[in-house]
Amino acid sequence: MCGTLAIRYGLALSLALALAFVSGCGSSASPGGSGVGATGTGGAPAVTPTPGTGGSTVGATDAATAPAASDGAALATDASGSGVADLAEPASGDGSGPPPSVDANATDGGVIADGSPPRDGDVQTPPDTGAAETAGGIMDARGPMDGGTPDTTLPPPSDANSPASAYACTLMIGIQATEEWYNFGFETMVDNSKWELIWVHSGFVELWANPSDPVWSTAVTSPCALNPGKPDRVIFLALNFLYTTAAEWNPVVTMAVDNIKTKYPSAKRIELMSFIRAPGNNACSQAPAPRSTITPAQDDAMAISAAANPGLVFVAPKFEAKTCAEFSSNPPHPSPAGVTAWVKLMADYYR
Repeated sequence: MCGTLAIRYGLALSLALALAFVSGCGSSASPGGSGVGATGTGGAPAVTPTPGTGGSTVGATDAATAPAASDGAALATDASGSGVADLAEPASGDGSGPPPSVDANATDGGVIADGSPPRDGDVQTPPDTGAAETAGGIMDARGPMDGGTPDTTLPPPSDANSPASAYACTLMIGIQATEEWYNFGFETMVDNSKWELIWVHSGFVELWANPSDPVWSTAVTSPCALNPGKPDRVIFLALNFLYTTAAEWNPVVTMAVDNIKTKYPSAKRIELMSFIRAPGNNACSQAPAPRSTITPAQDDAMAISAAANPGLVFVAPKFEAKTCAEFSSNPPHPSPAGVTAWVKLMADYYR
């Protein structure tokens, strides 16, 4: 009997101890916690895997996925400054990506960081640099010739026209093609009492360069009312169909100007002019090119002479026909239509 009681008592004691042990183990975890990465009161901190071991804990940074500081990539920050927006293209020159595109509108030569194609407004339209426009039959005084580029090392001539009222007598020295429009309406459109003409058929510039040549004895047509033969303005037309170089043009233009200064000391202004040239200075089909076009060497020679005589010698505009029909079959002589057009062209400028 006593033995049986002892066994039962032992079993009861063992059961009580077992229950007490189980109850004590369960009280170490926070209520409702999962036991993994929990941060509640009394909980263990989350375990962060060692970088590069392949672990995948939220918030952990794997060194294998972080951008290296030496790979040339730049981190771009978004406009709000709240964080990294994207990865910019590597800077040009490191061989790792395309060169950046340039924002032409940026005043500081800014660069589009992402290397993307230009957007609307990124590229500014360059100004037009084409050939000189023509207006009213007058070409810009330094416009390109025959599609070429003027020599910008030469001083630009002045083609500014002084008011007609500033001169009591203007002498025009020209060729037969000049007389063909001058005597057929020009003086009716200007104050003819202040204009006079000397014209010589085939009056080439080298003739006027010789102070003893008979051209200087040519009679004046329609003399000025005041001080005839003593003009205060001289307009000189330089002509030669064969000269094409500076070596040919420069000396004769210089000598002709010197002779005008000597023979007309009354002149306050001397203008150098070419004959009326073909549209755009592109040869018309009626005759060989030199008879309707002007060489760059001639334009340059007149500009050089003007620069050498500031305030006295000037270059007239590059007057040009509007169509080749304004030339006769023998340029630079005008056709009947050309006479009408050129009278108005010249009178509009000089009156």
